[in-house]
Amino acid sequence: MKRRKGFRERSEGWLYSHPAAAAILDHGYTLFMSTVSALFFAFGFVTFLAPSVTLADGSVLHRIVAGGMSGVSQVLTLAFEVVFPGITINESLAFSVLYFILNVPVLILAWFGIGKRFAVYTLINVASVSLLNSLLNLVPLEWMRTMVAFFNTNGGMLCRALFAGVCTGLSTALAFKADLSPGGLDVIAYYIALKKSTMAGKYSMVLNATVAVCFFLLSSTKGGWEYNSVVESFASMFFTGLYILVTKLVIDAINIRNKKYKVEVVTSIPDLATVLIDSLPHGATILNGKGAFSGKDKTIITMVVASFELNDTIAVIRETDPQAFVEVTSLVQVYGRFFVRPVK
Repeated sequence: MKRRKGFRERSEGWLYSHPAAAAILDHGYTLFMSTVSALFFAFGFVTFLAPSVTLADGSVLHRIVAGGMSGVSQVLTLAFEVVFPGITINESLAFSVLYFILNVPVLILAWFGIGKRFAVYTLINVASVSLLNSLLNLVPLEWMRTMVAFFNTNGGMLCRALFAGVCTGLSTALAFKADLSPGGLDVIAYYIALKKSTMAGKYSMVLNATVAVCFFLLSSTKGGWEYNSVVESFASMFFTGLYILVTKLVIDAINIRNKKYKVEVVTSIPDLATVLIDSLPHGATILNGKGAFSGKDKTIITMVVASFELNDTIAVIRETDPQAFVEVTSLVQVYGRFFVRPVK
């Protein structure tokens, strides 16, 4: 049974016949997503996580620990201040340098464990974050200063943690959606998620929580474990936990690459199973049934598909058998042989 091709399939066919145009569009899209991802993270870091802004009363805002290698960079910078209290360092410059250096071994993991194209664009993203973070700190914009002061007055650290989580979550999710990564611990979380065929957010949350605890211990040590110092450090860790949670929720809401659905179809057309496996890179299981009300013979088809394949699957079913009964169930994890589109 022949199915009419939609616009998406026709456009993909045209790109397949024009490899040069396809390559330009593909790399252009990935580079654009990488730049937007880096901009979201740098903006969130400078504005909400660690703003280098002195308020009107002369006070300096408390820092919220960033996730990933940016958080590790913050921890190492703080550790240096604890070990060498008499030496003053440029925190913004130290962060940018450490952020880039710490990502080198992780990029090696990405190159060999995930994909070469993934590793190259992750490197571009990491370099973009370092550059944009330095630029936003060296050339602070007046509207950013105004925004920082406004958020500090209206919501304080709670508001900053929420918006920082949204910015970091958007940065990571957009990167994952374009088959690249912001680098750091997100690469490790993405690697584990690919191997286990599950969502990446929970692994990122565990790794980032470890960084937050280390920051709390170092902050308390720097303050001499005095009561006020410990309370402030613990409060900062609490808001860091909120930031990490919001980041996870945003990542898993947008990055649905590893999310899967079970599609169960009850149809009167046995050939529908052949159409489905010809249209999708997955197998299916067929059961014979009988309608309880009509008494007619039915074919029950069960198939597991990735989230981005769900709409195409439903379209194939509806075009082949408009009368089919379709049930879609969200799955937490799948074990066994399941085709996952490889990362380049």
